[in-house]
Amino acid sequence: MAKTEADLGEGAQALFCFIADTLGSKKTNQEFKHYLSKVKTAPEFFDTHERLIDRAFSSNAVKTKLPKEKLVKYIAENNDWFLSSLTTAQTIINEIDDISSNFSHIKSPGWQDLFYRHGDDEVMGVMGDLYKSANAQSAKQDGQEFFGNINKWTPADIYFASDNARTFFRKLSLEEQTQKNNLTFAVLNQHIADMISSGDLLPLSLKKVVKDIIIKKVNFSRSDEEKLLASTVCTGVQKWDPMKGTFKYNAKNKKFSLSNYSGGRDIYITLKSGNAKGRIQIRHTPAGKGRPSKGVKVILSYVGSSASGGQLVGIPLLSKIINQVDPTFATKLLSSFQRSYPEFENAANRYLESGGKVLYGSDKGTKEKKQYSADMGALSGLIVMNDMRKLIDDYFKSPKEKQHNVVRAIFAYTASRTINSSPFVISKD
Repeated sequence: MAKTEADLGEGAQALFCFIADTLGSKKTNQEFKHYLSKVKTAPEFFDTHERLIDRAFSSNAVKTKLPKEKLVKYIAENNDWFLSSLTTAQTIINEIDDISSNFSHIKSPGWQDLFYRHGDDEVMGVMGDLYKSANAQSAKQDGQEFFGNINKWTPADIYFASDNARTFFRKLSLEEQTQKNNLTFAVLNQHIADMISSGDLLPLSLKKVVKDIIIKKVNFSRSDEEKLLASTVCTGVQKWDPMKGTFKYNAKNKKFSLSNYSGGRDIYITLKSGNAKGRIQIRHTPAGKGRPSKGVKVILSYVGSSASGGQLVGIPLLSKIINQVDPTFATKLLSSFQRSYPEFENAANRYLESGGKVLYGSDKGTKEKKQYSADMGALSGLIVMNDMRKLIDDYFKSPKEKQHNVVRAIFAYTASRTINSSPFVISKD
């Protein structure tokens, strides 16, 4: 999902949660059902609640990265996001006291003692500063930062925060120990857990939902997380077909040819975690902005869910995580990519010089643009992924405890369930 679309959807969710808070659970259920059953439309919703929406932003109760007008226009024109926002807000207002009994008061109409934030400086910005301090502290202890980015510490897209929470975390960010990067994840995460328990803070990770939604607490209990990780096992590798085809470069006339290719470049490691089945997808992203790319995405997904369970980017990071369990395999995986990528980069540049740039410059969705994407994907499959896929297949196809532990390590990091990850709540289908 594009970043702008995500910001619009997540910002809208903050607004819809404010509306549900203002209406209270009873009125929310009464009013939202007409829109969820499609008896009424999104434009009617925004007309009915125009004054309430204006008040949300003018009172500073809702603050988002993108302006109100853009959010309203986007959600009004995208019914899937409209229905997802309604469903999520309704479920949260109905079930929020299951997260902490101290949230029960917002079920009453007009409570509004919380601020709803997405991409703001007061809450999300401060949380970002606190994360940077704790991540820098982890480097002092272990020689390298624990997390590659903030989303692996917490995937929270929006925050509900009381004035008490805003004040507390702002003061924490200004303390000398924080400024000197001596704040630990253990201390920071405990503060967040305490604020959740007191009903002052709710970090919420959002997924666009298309069916029944569940609200799930994550990292609230380390023992529960360890039980889940213990139940997580590798179940093998999905059958894959090697990428086939030929390519060559004629230096004399500077012509690059690529022909007769077929097959795939993704590999899927299958797993089971608790009662859920899932898989880890590994895919080289061959190009970015018309140039060869080193990007490799590792994506966790669950059977029956429309949303990703989390991801990480880059073979170096993946190897770092695997190295905790199996240094030998981590080295082999990294070496495979380091050996094949220069060959891919050279072939991709030859392809671009021989006409690929022209195809790339075509309008999105055209036959030429699709051809460019297919060609770069084929080169990636032939040069990079075939060797990597065989290596991964050989390693995971008959899993034993070492393979289970590798999958657990990848799962914990991508799903933000490591020992240093923050408590948060996720809404998903």
